Amino acid sequence: MAKRKLARETKSQKFFTTYSTSTGLDKGTREMFPSFPYIISGGKVTERYYFLNLSKETEYKFKVVPEYFGKESQFVQEFPKNIEKILKGSPDAKIFCVFDWDTIYGNKTNLVKYNRFVKQIQTHIDNGNVALCPSMPSFEYWFMLHFKNTTRLVKTCEEMAKELRPYMSSYFSKKEIDLFKVLKSSQYMEKPTWVRNLCADGKLNDAIKRAENNIRTSETNGDLEDQSYSYVYKAFKER
Repeated sequence: MAKRKLARETKSQKFFTTYSTSTGLDKGTREMFPSFPYIISGGKVTERYYFLNLSKETEYKFKVVPEYFGKESQFVQEFPKNIEKILKGSPDAKIFCVFDWDTIYGNKTNLVKYNRFVKQIQTHIDNGNVALCPSMPSFEYWFMLHFKNTTRLVKTCEEMAKELRPYMSSYFSKKEIDLFKVLKSSQYMEKPTWVRNLCADGKLNDAIKRAENNIRTSETNGDLEDQSYSYVYKAFKER
């Protein structure tokens, strides 16, 4: 993705040991001990319940706080406020910004807004407090990597959900379902079973390895903008 660099990061970033199980910060107070990394996201349902259930079902623990999940299409406006709020209470926090790239892909106006957003938080990125974790076209591509290694360019979340249907439909129902609607529904997402099944049999580790290897190869070749990808692996590797 040579023409659309997501963010400049230094080679030596700070990562933090995790101990606390708190899911929020008391107003006006500072944490005096290391904490689990935070997830902030534009997706209020899929991403939120994925990380919430992941923290229950696996050894990977995150602080999943509802107030840090905003409107998906307005993440560039919401993320800086949430980042500052977290760091005010916990200066050593590690924050992973999870968002979809399909709203920016091919949209010059949104790309300008995104670059302005990155500039706002560049100091926090350089200090190792913040890591950007976009997925193209959407977070659902991260799920696909649990099942197979593919970098074929998919441009919309809806199309990605259709490709996921053969793999994930059975996690929710044996009947015919619209997986896109299911993945956006709290009724289905809040239950932990689907995350348990998604991560079973080493599939989570497969996804982490595939995502990281694909990114490294594509950044070296300079063709990241011509494929699907996910930086969500950072939430598991850069803790």
